[in-house]
Amino acid sequence: MSRWIAGVIFSGAVLTTFLLWMSERHHAEELQEIQFRQLVISASEEIHHRIDAYRQVLKGVEQLYTSSEHVSAYEFKLYVDDFTERPESGSLSAIGFIKYIHLQHPDTFKHLDMPIQQLLRQGRYAPGAEEVAPVLYVEPRNNNNREILLKDTFDNALIRDDLLTAGDSGQLVMSTHSMVDTLSPTQKNYVLHAPVYRGKRMEIPAGARRSMLNGWVFLRFDVSAFLHEALQATEQQQLHFDVFDQMRGRGQTPLYHSQDELSLHDISAIYSMSHALNINDQVWSLRARSTPAFEAAIDYSDANRIGLLGIFLSALLGGIAYFAVTRSQTQLALEKFNQEFNTSEQRWMLALESTGDGLWDWYVPESRIVYSDRWKSMLGFLPHEFDHQPASWHKRIHEDDYPAAMAMLQQVLSGERDHYAMEYRMACKDGSWKWVFDRGMVFKRDEDGMSIRLLGTLADISKIKQSEEVIWQYANVDTLTGLPNRRMFFERLDQQLRQVKHNNHKVAIIFLDLDRFKEVNDSQGHDQGDRLLQQAGQRLTHCLDENGQVARLGGDEFVLMLSNAHAGYVEDLAQKVIDSLSEPFKLEHTHAYVAASLGIAIFPDDASNKDDLMKRVDQAMYASKQKGGNCFTYFTPRMQEQAERRMQLSHDLHMAINGQQFFLEYQPVVNLQTNAVLKAEALIRWRHPVKGVIPPMEFICIAEDTLLIVPIGEWVFKTAIEQCRQWRTALNPDFQVAINKSPVQFAAEYKRQRDWLKDILHGSSERNMVVVEITERLLLDANTQVSERLAKYQQAGVQVALDDFGTGYSALSYLKKFPIDYVKIDRSFVGELGTSSEDEALCRAIIMMAHSLGMQVIAEGIENQRQLEILRDMGCDHGQGFYFSRPLPPDDFAAWVQQWQQQPTGVTMR
Repeated sequence: MSRWIAGVIFSGAVLTTFLLWMSERHHAEELQEIQFRQLVISASEEIHHRIDAYRQVLKGVEQLYTSSEHVSAYEFKLYVDDFTERPESGSLSAIGFIKYIHLQHPDTFKHLDMPIQQLLRQGRYAPGAEEVAPVLYVEPRNNNNREILLKDTFDNALIRDDLLTAGDSGQLVMSTHSMVDTLSPTQKNYVLHAPVYRGKRMEIPAGARRSMLNGWVFLRFDVSAFLHEALQATEQQQLHFDVFDQMRGRGQTPLYHSQDELSLHDISAIYSMSHALNINDQVWSLRARSTPAFEAAIDYSDANRIGLLGIFLSALLGGIAYFAVTRSQTQLALEKFNQEFNTSEQRWMLALESTGDGLWDWYVPESRIVYSDRWKSMLGFLPHEFDHQPASWHKRIHEDDYPAAMAMLQQVLSGERDHYAMEYRMACKDGSWKWVFDRGMVFKRDEDGMSIRLLGTLADISKIKQSEEVIWQYANVDTLTGLPNRRMFFERLDQQLRQVKHNNHKVAIIFLDLDRFKEVNDSQGHDQGDRLLQQAGQRLTHCLDENGQVARLGGDEFVLMLSNAHAGYVEDLAQKVIDSLSEPFKLEHTHAYVAASLGIAIFPDDASNKDDLMKRVDQAMYASKQKGGNCFTYFTPRMQEQAERRMQLSHDLHMAINGQQFFLEYQPVVNLQTNAVLKAEALIRWRHPVKGVIPPMEFICIAEDTLLIVPIGEWVFKTAIEQCRQWRTALNPDFQVAINKSPVQFAAEYKRQRDWLKDILHGSSERNMVVVEITERLLLDANTQVSERLAKYQQAGVQVALDDFGTGYSALSYLKKFPIDYVKIDRSFVGELGTSSEDEALCRAIIMMAHSLGMQVIAEGIENQRQLEILRDMGCDHGQGFYFSRPLPPDDFAAWVQQWQQQPTGVTMR
């Protein structure tokens, strides 16, 4: 009987052991499945996170265009290099700007870096097309990107549809077509297109978006490399991924496979999951499978231990029954068995600890949470230092994040949600704050649907938040000076103006540009120019108090925003800025001297909105430039009229070049000792079709600011030299023509690959035909470029005249250092001869000094016989002025010379 009872007990114990062993195996498999699903969800969130990061990059580039009417290639490259050169952006292959041009609307191409005709020639666009969309800028400049530069994206109908959809909707569009598809057919590229408008997007009606469209900023990425970067960390957890693009009406397109396709479908996975991703209105299917290595990681060790323990206990129970062991001994064995069984609540933590996240298991009815050691160490606690009460966790959540976190958690507890994921800050043991990502899911509910057990993980995302802060820095802070950039400044200005409208205060804006900075940049190099800008930013910051903010808008332009617009305060600060920037700047091997031109405008006195305010302050700054710089000027309504006139003249200058509206007049230069006329100064005139003849003093400065002086100067050279060739045949074989050259032309000429010296002065018979007139301002840049260029003039037989001598920064060192052939006395000194002994002494000194250095002297502005006689007695070599003749057209000039030569020596023809 005892054996039968022992056998029954033993059999029952073995059966119980078997059931417990199977239950533990099933539990281990459930834990592995939970880990699998969490890894898949984490992978999908990583894809979304990286796509969002690319959207933020594109938004920053879009803001660059929104903040400025025109972005140069240098500014664009400087801004986007920070993104394209990052090691973690391996899948990013291009960031660029596509310009929208409607050939019937000049407003769409008025800010191009090159004339529209040149752009159309270089891009080889289809004739007859009214709309083109060239790739104006693209970085980095690798082989593929160089191939698409200036190419018309509208040549591809699919890309054109995507671009116009983005432009008409005002929304970011992701395109599956790119300009490099034919260049890299094995590489699948996706492109994000964001429209950019000439104005604020929210203020443009939907129907007017096409007419206000400036272009598109785009970001191209290799989708396979992108998905590899996003899924690589999860793949290391022995998961296999397939990603497909569920294209509407065209089935599915494979985008990514974790392993070789030949063995892809040979894997019979225990766990699999398909997850739909909404990527910018496109549906991607993320399909995950477990690998044999992942499945082999299922921890059956606890189940096996329970099985062995159960068999042992079964034998023990049988023995107890058989030998009639006392009740107390049997109870002790059962309690030992239960203790071993209860430890199973921590097994899921051991299985998931390898993910690196902290784990928690919440028994809701008992108000008890079991934390993993990793969860506690993440906050700086030792395993025994944190209790199991939910309140101990929740009270460490930051007060700003607490309401939202508790609201979402309550939805899970009440059965409204199955899972949740949220970010918040938690207090560590040492009092510091750490950003965490908390994910949880309902593991078990009661009959009423209320949650009774929750499982979840806690991840440290502080480094990710730091990366987001870095991205924000790139988007809002000037990387060179550390000052707020254009985007941040305009955001702060918007905030300030909104406050001003409510409290009836005023805001002052000071806009400044560094005078002669370009000369430092060209002569010392861009690295030294950057060093100067950094020091300038530091000096401006030191000039401000709590009432002011400073930002760098780009190049050598800075802006100050003052919340105290009292006139005395503003003027004192402006003078403080001028004095500070006038001090020498220490560069690597020398010192540089610059000054500043400041413009001041007051809101709301001078403008009612931000855009008009910035226009007004820019006009005031330009007025300071016209005064000679190193000063400040308040905006006045007359400046607006002058700015509008300058803008109209700038526009008309573009038309004048192609419309052949320029012509030359020539003023004779007379040899005062022989009365011979062997020279003439070429003077440009502009015959405007509406305004008539416009004098040079009104348009030369505009031409220099817009660099139109370069093509205008080339036309002057070609026209004047061709005319001189004719006069050498008709008048005198030694005839010369003098041509004025501005410093802007000089700098551009040095950088050109083709040289007018080779193109025009190619014959030895044409040596000494040209006299180039330069100003003393050019010689202030005493660098190798100036010396080398003047030396080439001398080798080519081109003579050099120093114009307006005595009115600027004249120094004997200039005349000794550079190959100067003529010194021209300014008309301001000649005009007072006969009435001013000081001017007479000065002219005599200039003539003697020049002759002692082997140079000839030309006097400008001779208007009467008395001035002529004094200069002739002083030994002056040449003269010109209205006393001899006004500037004349070519035919009238030739007739005048022939008539002049018939006059007896010493007789002047008026």
